[in-house]
Amino acid sequence: MNLSGSVYNAEKKYLNLLENFFVRTWGETMLWSHGIEHHRRVWQFARELLATVSDSKTPNPQISPDNLIVACYLHDLGMAADPGPNHGVLSYQLCKKFLAENKLSESQFDETLSAIENHDNKEFPYSSSQNQILKMLTAADDLDAFGFIGIYRYSEIYLARGILPERIGYMIRENAGFRYKNFRAAFGSYQTLITKHAERYFILDDFFSAYNNQVPGYRFVNQNPSGYCGVIEYFNETGIEKDSVQRLVTGPFLKTSDHTINWYFNGFLKELHPRSQP
Repeated sequence: MNLSGSVYNAEKKYLNLLENFFVRTWGETMLWSHGIEHHRRVWQFARELLATVSDSKTPNPQISPDNLIVACYLHDLGMAADPGPNHGVLSYQLCKKFLAENKLSESQFDETLSAIENHDNKEFPYSSSQNQILKMLTAADDLDAFGFIGIYRYSEIYLARGILPERIGYMIRENAGFRYKNFRAAFGSYQTLITKHAERYFILDDFFSAYNNQVPGYRFVNQNPSGYCGVIEYFNETGIEKDSVQRLVTGPFLKTSDHTINWYFNGFLKELHPRSQP
């Protein structure tokens, strides 16, 4: 069976089951950065990686699309209970629950369970991992941390963890730098892939570099948000812990003449709805 057939069969078997389980378990959790849309995008990035490393006619025999789709859809589900750094353990437990509910063997998904439990260690060089599902999941998860969407996702989760706006830029650049370094180490021989996602990484890194430069002279809780800090201020005041992404992107930034704020949200909307762009 060719790669597209293997992926199609995996989606046919598991996609509806995974989406229904995710939505039911996630419930009313207000954390857009790690909700169902994040997991859908991670699966799409994983499909891109699979297509890159596999021959068009012969899927990589070490990577099961069945195992990978389950990992992609359940890796952050534990954030419904705890948005902290230990969510991988909770996601692991929820994956076991999913397998039990659907009478699927844990032994068949042992790499998936291990990948879910350990995926958030961004200092781990996954390029050397023997667990191919962990390697693909971590890379796909990392790719969703870049670009305009990545700026929002990082900001939401760091602010939700109680980290001060003055500190998040430094922490985000450090964490994203580990992700990018690992991605290049794992997929550096695929130059087209690297070039595409390097551009997305530098959108995020350049944003927070400029943000850190603005922070010392910026007063948060500002009546007139401006610049890079103004973008994060909108997130902090409007987006965090509310089901408000749609509100966020159709609300206050439309009323500002600030060039940076409008530039950011226009970029965010283009990534959020790429097919609607001319």
